[in-house]
Amino acid sequence: RDRIIFPLADSNGSIIAFSGRALAKENEPKYLNSPDTILFTKSEILYGLDKAKDQIRKKDYAVLVEGQTDLVLSHQSGIGNSVASSGTAFTSAHLERLKRLSSRIIIAFDGDSAGEKAAEKASTLGISLGLEVKVANLPEGLDPAEVIKKNPQGWRDILRESLPAVEFFFNKIAEREKDPRRLGKQVEKRTLP
Repeated sequence: RDRIIFPLADSNGSIIAFSGRALAKENEPKYLNSPDTILFTKSEILYGLDKAKDQIRKKDYAVLVEGQTDLVLSHQSGIGNSVASSGTAFTSAHLERLKRLSSRIIIAFDGDSAGEKAAEKASTLGISLGLEVKVANLPEGLDPAEVIKKNPQGWRDILRESLPAVEFFFNKIAEREKDPRRLGKQVEKRTLP
């Protein structure tokens, strides 16, 4: 079917489902997951959590990436405290699960408008749950896997330079909006809540 298959495990490492990522751009959907079952609920399972949980506890923070390839390359580059959603948006169930391991997260989604919107939603959710949320600033148009392939040290630097979510999104708004009144409105609408 022209897909690479990723086995999805529960937090104990038992395989409970599969996710197939399209190898060709024209194949839709990009990710095709096993249907939800008694064992597998897509909105609750974090890909790689079984491998990352000890590192999350030890380093006292988790790195959230969007896709399985981002996660695999992140682990290969030495960032063993990375986890990914399984082709779905991060939910409160995902974040509650991480909160048991650490109250600190870095959101490292794709460097495009969709990634920024998803990071904003995940940040809002994380902050509402009492997590300390930082956001990594990926180069425009690149995802973590592409950054890591080009420069694994660059990936570590991006994570090290991540900013608290409020500061990150304020800076993004300020970069785009030069009119002080509109800037104030955008900050009031997007950052203050």
